[in-house]
Amino acid sequence: MSAPDQLSLTLGPSFTVEVDDRFSPGLTGRHDRAYASPPQPRDEALTLAALLLDAGQDLDGVGPWQRALAGGRRTVRLVPASNGAAD
Repeated sequence: MSAPDQLSLTLGPSFTVEVDDRFSPGLTGRHDRAYASPPQPRDEALTLAALLLDAGQDLDGVGPWQRALAGGRRTVRLVPASNGAAD
């Protein structure tokens, strides 16, 4: 990342991409796992979600979207990122 990129501001809402992989342990021996991305602009979050889903078309909305995995299922959704302010 270049210095100008580090100083850029994101205007508008930010989203976290949440990913949940669930497996049938008897079939794969793999364990369930989850990941939440750092907050990012909506267009970048949608691009990441499409990559995680191996989606050929543009995604719409905030999900959840699902895709079959060998022995399981991946669920991806966009969640509005908190602004860090106390509720």
